[in-house]
Amino acid sequence: MIPRPTLEQSVLALSDRDEYKVILQYIRDERERFFGDMRQAATSDDVMKIAGSIATADELLGMLDLNRQ
Repeated sequence: MIPRPTLEQSVLALSDRDEYKVILQYIRDERERFFGDMRQAATSDDVMKIAGSIATADELLGMLDLNRQ
């Protein structure tokens, strides 16, 4: 049985692909859009939801973007 690659090994293997770069840029763009949405949030519940989305984007970027580590 072939050992399963780790997340880091998988990210490294994909990091030169254009598709991978598009995905990272999409996550970065969405993260920035969330900050814009936060400025327009009407309630504290909206702010908390947006903050959760930002935290999720940060987590994804932390796992997927080798340049951030």
